[in-house]
Amino acid sequence: MRIGVIGLGVIAPYFLRAIEDDEHLTLTAVCDRNDAKLVDFADGNRAVATYTDHRELLASGLVDAVVLTLPNAVHAEVAADALRAGVHVCCEKPMTVQLADAQALMTLARESGRTLFTAFHRRYNRNVAALRLGVGDPEDIERLVCRYSERIEEHTGSEAWYLDQDLGGGGCVIDNGPNALDAVRTIVGDLELVDATIGDVRRGVEFCAELHLRSLSGVQVTVELDWALPSGEVKDITVYGKDGSVRSADMLAGFPGFKSSLDHEYAAIMADFRHVVSLGDAYTDAGPDIVALVEQAYAVARRKEPRLRTPSKRPTMARFVKLLFHRRDERGMTMSQWLSRCVRQGEIHELVTTTDQPSRPGDRVDAVGFLGFAEFSTATVVQRGDVVVCNGQRIGTVAGFDECHWPNHYNILIDTERIITAEDLSLQVGDSLQLLEAVR
Repeated sequence: MRIGVIGLGVIAPYFLRAIEDDEHLTLTAVCDRNDAKLVDFADGNRAVATYTDHRELLASGLVDAVVLTLPNAVHAEVAADALRAGVHVCCEKPMTVQLADAQALMTLARESGRTLFTAFHRRYNRNVAALRLGVGDPEDIERLVCRYSERIEEHTGSEAWYLDQDLGGGGCVIDNGPNALDAVRTIVGDLELVDATIGDVRRGVEFCAELHLRSLSGVQVTVELDWALPSGEVKDITVYGKDGSVRSADMLAGFPGFKSSLDHEYAAIMADFRHVVSLGDAYTDAGPDIVALVEQAYAVARRKEPRLRTPSKRPTMARFVKLLFHRRDERGMTMSQWLSRCVRQGEIHELVTTTDQPSRPGDRVDAVGFLGFAEFSTATVVQRGDVVVCNGQRIGTVAGFDECHWPNHYNILIDTERIITAEDLSLQVGDSLQLLEAVR
């Protein structure tokens, strides 16, 4: 099969080596907008045509298939051009940024009679493959955790588009996420998203994320993604069996060199690509399924308020102006509908501890202990989840508010392990109180 490579960025060398080492493949053309990247292919002995426009390469008649290693945002356009030109496509993950584009490409592939294939390289990792075989029946799995962490600047080199939201479509969720999700999928089967949280967002690009999913057989799946690991890499999968067994696969074990695990994975990609081309209409690519999960993850995470590792407010300081020492078993407070409340500088509010763990508006709060009234030294926002510290000692977290005394003051309800009053903490008038944002 005659192969062209469109895009000569940091991933292209792995494809090029895989093509060179495969006796059934011949590199016949390359394309990149940057002329400097084409210089190495100008040697006449290599018989490789060079182009700066992918459409000219597709019209040349020199290729039966192309490999796309381009910014995520242009995958859809270039893949569509290739399919219309009657050329098979091996596209670096993700297939597209938007699910609608992936579905349109699949339709175009069927109509053109050509293969559309997404290169998920971690599914070919030999340690992941061994884990998949060792686990056996997914029905025997209780939960699975996949960690995929690196320092992104070490992996992208001069490819700045990875950090451009318009070109990349996001950050670690759309870049590392597809590999992690696909590798997990090969072990437990189809996935559905349960929840997603992103964080450490820089110019619209998230550097960390946590995805919670569930397989169709009920396996609980957690995928932890990180682009800001201080040094090195952590890329592994741990499977917890219903029988108490624990099995894991370190994707980097046995590959001591930087990114040295990739060569055997990309060789397998090209071999599999050849195979699925031979299958014709019998092959259906998993690319759209992963695009759908990524799109859903962003839809959930971007509309949520919390951001991992991202402080959103300054610490809040208050001082006790009146102490309280009593406790009640049937106080009859009611959890407010509001999860946060604005507090002006100088306002005084009451601090109440509880073990009732109220979580929903209208929840009744009976078991309470009273700390006292505190004056806030700066304007702030008090919110559910804030960590409450008295004289340097963490006592609990803000559960919410009771407004039975409003507009005089709020009762700030604090989840604690046991009922606490001012006397339990030996508080004195003037002692400090801090409410600190809980940043994960």
